[in-house]
Amino acid sequence: MDLATMNIFARAARAAVVFCAGLVALPAVSAGIQQAFLVQNSGWMEPFYSDPASQLKALVAAVAGAATSADDPVFTLAFSQSKGSNVSPALLASGRGTAAMGRDLAALTVARKGPGAALADTDFKEAISKTITGPFKAAPGIIWIFTNNKNSPDNDAQTAERNRDFYRLLHLEPSITKTLVFALKMPVQGKQFAARGLMVYALAYGKPAAEALDRIMAEGRLTRVLTQAPARLKPVDQDALRIVPVAVKDAPNVSASLGADQRTLVLDVEAAGLVPTVTLQAKLENLFYPYVIQRAGVEASLLGSAERTPVRVEPAVVQGLQPGAAQPVEVSFTLPMAQVPSAWSAQALAAMGKQVLLPMVVEMGLTGQQLTLSENFSAEMRELFPGDPISEVFTPPDSVRASLVRVPLLVRIQYPLLPVLALMGGLLLLVGGLVALGLASRSSKRYELVVDGNKRNVVLKPFASLAIKDGEGRLVGEIKRGLGRPQVLSVAEGHTLNLGRP
Repeated sequence: MDLATMNIFARAARAAVVFCAGLVALPAVSAGIQQAFLVQNSGWMEPFYSDPASQLKALVAAVAGAATSADDPVFTLAFSQSKGSNVSPALLASGRGTAAMGRDLAALTVARKGPGAALADTDFKEAISKTITGPFKAAPGIIWIFTNNKNSPDNDAQTAERNRDFYRLLHLEPSITKTLVFALKMPVQGKQFAARGLMVYALAYGKPAAEALDRIMAEGRLTRVLTQAPARLKPVDQDALRIVPVAVKDAPNVSASLGADQRTLVLDVEAAGLVPTVTLQAKLENLFYPYVIQRAGVEASLLGSAERTPVRVEPAVVQGLQPGAAQPVEVSFTLPMAQVPSAWSAQALAAMGKQVLLPMVVEMGLTGQQLTLSENFSAEMRELFPGDPISEVFTPPDSVRASLVRVPLLVRIQYPLLPVLALMGGLLLLVGGLVALGLASRSSKRYELVVDGNKRNVVLKPFASLAIKDGEGRLVGEIKRGLGRPQVLSVAEGHTLNLGRP
């Protein structure tokens, strides 16, 4: 990368940091993510514009329609190389969504260097850097590039070497946080050139753009347009594998499955059958398309809400794992039982006999990672883009020797209904007793007393006491009633006080 380009990216990256810092207090989806669609229209692209069967413009419109929402700021640009009166990239349309794209895209044709017949050259780095500092204003966004993969600034015939410069930029420029590549078969024949394929790059500038690109891919709308799986150019230090459960060993009451996102590992277990240590018979699947994991060591740990515990993976080495292929393994880990609620806990009782969810994360690291490009993919690229050093775009930098995989783990514990029923029964008994006690406390009853040998009747409520006096008003004694018969509490000297018949 030349010094001028590095300076442009440095300024853009600093502006992006300021921009992202300002977003901290704002809702993440307040204004959508800005996206730019860069369509190459230099001389090398002539067959894509002159062949009546070309699907280039229809493809750009379809990708834009699938990748954007009505709230996204969208920019449509044509790029070649700035030279003479030709300006690159040239803004064709801008606005919310893709409503403004169609007319200007339909009129797009091959660019020329000036008033003469010479067709424009191509400069990928210029197109990317000027899009970031121009329409994007150095804020995060997704850049889509539609190209035949020939980079020829100043009519340089060494397109392979110029492509190497471009590939190094994609790998090493830190502000470009994610890059996906779609290689499409699109044979076209023009008056001057012919081509067999078209490359679509999706570049995320800034972390928010990478997250937005992940959401776009997860929604699935784009797969109806770009039907082949994208090749991942960057990052190659994240999400290399996924765990595909097969069975739980020696634990018949525990079942394992994949969640709806096809990444979350789900364990279902009855509370009474929960075991501290789980050994999962599983497969490690290579998600590093189009890379073969020639060799890597596997280290893992389980992250709960308050602690990290080791996870044993056997075998602890991945070897010769083709993209999309899987290797059988055993994954053993100890559940943090201290975090498992008791069947009598408020959390379990609030579940009313249903499931209590314990979210965790299995963190796996690949060390000593050695990646090579799949031979099938490499052969396909050589066919679509003859003469281009396409394998070099997918060669990870020497600095990337490790990757980190975070696999969500969800333990779903089914608690029995018995504690809930027992608690509800106890509450009902308590309420019933209180009601009975309340009713009993209101009922008065007549009792017979013998005071100094004379019979007398008194009326007492439950838990009431009564001072007994003789005919002259002198205190004879005191009685008190609970729920049953009254009891004599005291008798004055020289008097007698007894309960009569009940």
